[in-house]
Amino acid sequence: MKHIDAFKAASYPFVMEPVQFSDALRLTQLSESQLREWCGKRGLFQPTVAARGPGRVALYSWQDLISLRVFGEVFSVFGGRASGWAIGIADLRQRLDGQFFPNLWGQAALFASQHSAELVTVRSVSLHAAALVVPLDPHLAHLAEHAATNQFEKQMPLPLLAPMRTVR
Repeated sequence: MKHIDAFKAASYPFVMEPVQFSDALRLTQLSESQLREWCGKRGLFQPTVAARGPGRVALYSWQDLISLRVFGEVFSVFGGRASGWAIGIADLRQRLDGQFFPNLWGQAALFASQHSAELVTVRSVSLHAAALVVPLDPHLAHLAEHAATNQFEKQMPLPLLAPMRTVR
């Protein structure tokens, strides 16, 4: 059985500088129009550093990128109106503040409604009512694999950036 081995590295924070629009596009895998619409025109999601006029670009933290990836997944899989999920995604984003990237392996975003989110351990999820559960591991793995900004980093991934896969 394959699984992602959670790191025992709470003391090693995931260090990723906030990224601009082009890198946010690449890392979230959203379309350009989705990212512009959700983070700009309609204001459904606020990046860590909002754009403030010409020459002042928005900057997206890794927490923003995870939240936007979950937003994109929920919207593409379940549909509906993106605006209906904005409050729940904002709640998820807030809950990611202060978290260490490696501690999120094995976690999921649990939406009891479109207006709230919780971070829960996938193995301990016990539901007593309908809820949407979105595992974070695929989103963490994507960021860990694609966040390297130069060729050297891509050739020599840091342990925190590339989770070890083991077979049991």
